[in-house]
Amino acid sequence: MALLAAVALVYLVVIGGLRLRPQGTQGPAIGRRLPYLQLEPLTGDSQSVSLDDLRGRVTLMNFWGTWCPPCRLEFPEIVELAARFGKQDDFRLYAVSCGQGNDEGLDTLHSETLEFLNASKVTLPTYADQNAASRRALDIGLDLGGFAYPTTLVLDRQGTIRGFWVGYGSRSAREMAALIQELLQAPPDEPAS
Repeated sequence: MALLAAVALVYLVVIGGLRLRPQGTQGPAIGRRLPYLQLEPLTGDSQSVSLDDLRGRVTLMNFWGTWCPPCRLEFPEIVELAARFGKQDDFRLYAVSCGQGNDEGLDTLHSETLEFLNASKVTLPTYADQNAASRRALDIGLDLGGFAYPTTLVLDRQGTIRGFWVGYGSRSAREMAALIQELLQAPPDEPAS
């Protein structure tokens, strides 16, 4: 079993083109800003979101897919973070449901996401990254070397990336919660360090 896991990791890193990168509050993405963001409402009472909508708010952005086993593992933890911090006016969570392609047609993505939410008994506004435009900009702008799922970012009130996680890790949600709490406790006008 361990050998199979090691082979799978080598495949993803070497053949799949994804690079191993630091997680959490370390790594080249930290301290940088999103190059582009345009999210469309998918489920719930969501509205379109752009970079301007992030200003003044601590933001957790989670790119996930209903088809992705690690995303499905992480999903209850993302829902828990939404419940924990969602009542604070200066916090936003954007759960971006992603198809296996470029999400050109939103009808299928909408129905698959809604079916997953209903089966999970979860009410959570979700968003779509139509044509994968925000993901491509993130990949190119941050030189990620490929986009993997789930990918989660925590941004401060100035829109600067303070946390970046790729894949599912058992400690990731605790790290995200601690970082969100720290950023929410910082004075609103304090510039990002």
